[in-house]
Amino acid sequence: MNNAIKVLEIISSGINSFIWSPLMLAVLLGIGLYFSIRTGFMQIFKFRSIMRETISKSFQKKPANKNDGGITPFQALSTALAGTIGTGNIAGVATAITIAGPGSIFWMGVSAIFG
Repeated sequence: MNNAIKVLEIISSGINSFIWSPLMLAVLLGIGLYFSIRTGFMQIFKFRSIMRETISKSFQKKPANKNDGGITPFQALSTALAGTIGTGNIAGVATAITIAGPGSIFWMGVSAIFG
């Protein structure tokens, strides 16, 4: 039993050292850059269209046909925001600022553009 715990600790330590390494940051930014290039930098060039389809439609009146079983644009926006902006993200930003300093906000923005 003691050997199994030591093996798990070694495996966990190896995974942890990879996840928190600069190599992983390069991998994440590289993948984000790859998909940004493949989609033609949609997050930049289609920003106005994205805002028009999400923000402006979320405040329109409810559709006339309520029997279709769908949700309103505002409900979809609220659900998407709740799924992406949670306690983990808030705690993650606070932890990054505490450990790495205010420059971490810049790098979060850079990775968010490509993410």
